[in-house]
Amino acid sequence: MGWLLALGSVVALAVLVERVADRVAIAAARAVVVPARRRTTRIHRCDCTTVTLDADRRTTHDGRFGLWFGGDGHAVVGQVRSLDPVAGTVTRELLAVRGELAGHDRAAWTGHVHAGPEALSRRHREVEVPVAGGVAPAWRIEPAGRARSATWAIHIHGLGSTRVGVLGGVAAADALGMTSLIVSYRGDGEGPDAEGGRVSSLGLREWRDVDAAIGHARDRGAEHVVLVGWSLGGAIALQLTEHSAHRDLIDRLVLVGPVTDARTAIRQGARDRRLPGWIAASAIRVLSDDRSRRVGLPEPIDFARLDWTRPERLTVPALVLHSAGDRQVPLSSSVLFAMANPALVRLIELEPAEHGWEYNLDPQGFTDAIVEFLSAAREDDRLG
Repeated sequence: MGWLLALGSVVALAVLVERVADRVAIAAARAVVVPARRRTTRIHRCDCTTVTLDADRRTTHDGRFGLWFGGDGHAVVGQVRSLDPVAGTVTRELLAVRGELAGHDRAAWTGHVHAGPEALSRRHREVEVPVAGGVAPAWRIEPAGRARSATWAIHIHGLGSTRVGVLGGVAAADALGMTSLIVSYRGDGEGPDAEGGRVSSLGLREWRDVDAAIGHARDRGAEHVVLVGWSLGGAIALQLTEHSAHRDLIDRLVLVGPVTDARTAIRQGARDRRLPGWIAASAIRVLSDDRSRRVGLPEPIDFARLDWTRPERLTVPALVLHSAGDRQVPLSSSVLFAMANPALVRLIELEPAEHGWEYNLDPQGFTDAIVEFLSAAREDDRLG
């Protein structure tokens, strides 16, 4: 009888391990498609010209960044003034403040240099784009000069971000006389809720809302559009090149740290968090099968449709701006994307920066690269 008891214990342990593994897989899958809460950092002190924060790899990063505090308060933070390794703090330049920073002890460190379109000093207005289930608000931003291009720039933010996250791309569009449309989409907190709330389909459903925005631009005179996609916004832009009802309008792509293969990005995210590889593999399996409903998705994710590193899918010229410092979406995926489409993709590796912070590190270089690419494309079209 002893061996039967031992066998029963082994079976019970195996069932327990399987249940725990399943719960871990579900939790990992949810972490992929549900935006995480914005992390905050401690404010130690501030004055009219500086702010002192907890020092970590984000708050000591080179470049210009934003701090969100007290709801809608926003500060623009410049370069590092000093580091105190004993106290574990960093003091940085304080360049601009909207609201009253003094008195707040925590703030969210972000790549959002611009708190909203008003920070660009351009004529702008909010428009409502009708989409399935409601409306997706967008900002229409007019170029500064009198010369207006018939090409519009459609700016698409990534997962866990909002429209303010892509305002850095407006300067390049503005330099070429393009009207910019900064869009939202379902599940991002501004567009309609997805079927599971704020749950991302990794671009497989969101593209329809951006397609409605392209139709909005066409109805108002756009003859061509350039899609400027950041991170997951890049994946959405790529889906549009295949599925948009307005594919004939899509002239060029500008992709910033784009997700060109979602599976690679998920594996990289696990490595960055020092998680074992089986957790990433389990999350991918959950998102690919019927268990995806347990994380709020209406249907399993077809990862093959999200893999743009395969040759002969891309049909539109694309500029990719990416950094080897990206810990969320590896530069290697953009390299494979470029190798798969050598005649259509121009890849520029920018200075080392965290994910989506290429603009924060070098705004002028970022803008110049886009202007050069789009200007050359326009000249090629004229000569052709």
